[in-house]
Amino acid sequence: MIFSRFSLIVLTLLSATVSVQAQTLDSLNTVCYRSLENGDMATFDATYPMLYDVYVQENDDLYEVVQTLKHIHDTDQSIRILLSDALRHKDDKKDLIPIIRQKMSQIDSENADLVTEIIDRYGWLGKDDIGEDGNETLFLCIQHCQDSIIQNKYLPILKEAVDVGNAEPWHYAFLTDRVLMNQGKAQIYGTQTITTNGRTLLVPLQNVREVDALRKGIGMGSLNTYMRSFGEHFSVEDYIKEESLINESFQRWYDNRKK
Repeated sequence: MIFSRFSLIVLTLLSATVSVQAQTLDSLNTVCYRSLENGDMATFDATYPMLYDVYVQENDDLYEVVQTLKHIHDTDQSIRILLSDALRHKDDKKDLIPIIRQKMSQIDSENADLVTEIIDRYGWLGKDDIGEDGNETLFLCIQHCQDSIIQNKYLPILKEAVDVGNAEPWHYAFLTDRVLMNQGKAQIYGTQTITTNGRTLLVPLQNVREVDALRKGIGMGSLNTYMRSFGEHFSVEDYIKEESLINESFQRWYDNRKK
């Protein structure tokens, strides 16, 4: 039998709870009743916490998907936490940073394969189906992968998911800007940045005067608030003053990316 990546990771995750899965809800209930009747509180205390997990497994068709997405989310965020820490201590960790980045790229590629298989099989599942974290994980893995073909393919699918309430508008804003950025084009919502000479610069904007209105229209905060999280500042006037630097820096980034 040939297993897909998704199937293999599900099998790995579920093997960790095989002792629980071997039990049915009815059998666990029986153990709980018997232990209470016999005054065996040690057995009862060890058994009853299993009830909810087994109940969900027996009644939720997407249980395995949710568990897989939790694993994917944890790997996506954990490697980024490590990279962020290494960058804060770059003088001591400079030799490890390229290794961590390479590992992150590998993880992103593997996660994108898993998530696209889930989307292809079930559609873009909403929060009501897989929870908020699971829903966000679908977006994160498409956003973080370096495969432009995947991002271009799933952008319209994400848009449809937003339209029916199965994804957040800001998900679409980030992926739209990432797709444009990877094509060497100006972004719409101001979600994408590049780092050059120790500064975080915006990828060029299509309409600097309208960007905050566009962000507000989909529930995003101001661009200045966003840039302050990078230790930078945004205003229309300052952007216009630095527009040549922004365009030149982005062009260098794009040219290097194509090499």
